[in-house]
Amino acid sequence: MAETLQPILTNKDIEHFLDKTNGLHDSYLIGVQYVHSGHTGGNPHWIDPKLSELRVRYMVTSIQDVIVELIFSSLVEWQIKDNSFDITDTSISITENGNVIWTDDYSTVFDIRKGGSYVIAEKMSWRFVDV
Repeated sequence: MAETLQPILTNKDIEHFLDKTNGLHDSYLIGVQYVHSGHTGGNPHWIDPKLSELRVRYMVTSIQDVIVELIFSSLVEWQIKDNSFDITDTSISITENGNVIWTDDYSTVFDIRKGGSYVIAEKMSWRFVDV
């Protein structure tokens, strides 16, 4: 059974995540699921970005092959790349407007994150998942 979701709301939450997941060091992408339930019919067709969710799972080999699931809600922008290499760094920051930026690199700065996977969302949470 999966553990309870743990939100990322503060810098302390970020530190806790990085500590408990070993910064996702030596992890491999094993799953991605995108769901958007904000499509409305009519003229014009409207899409509510707040009703989007992205779930990304990594197997972290540096902590006994545990599975970590990252859950992002109300997506602003995202890009997932899988080059079959392991992640050696991960970074998270909280913007002035409260959005969360996550990346599979050592910094959330645009010029660095654009080369790999990243997510910008209004909300982020995570948990360990039993398989």
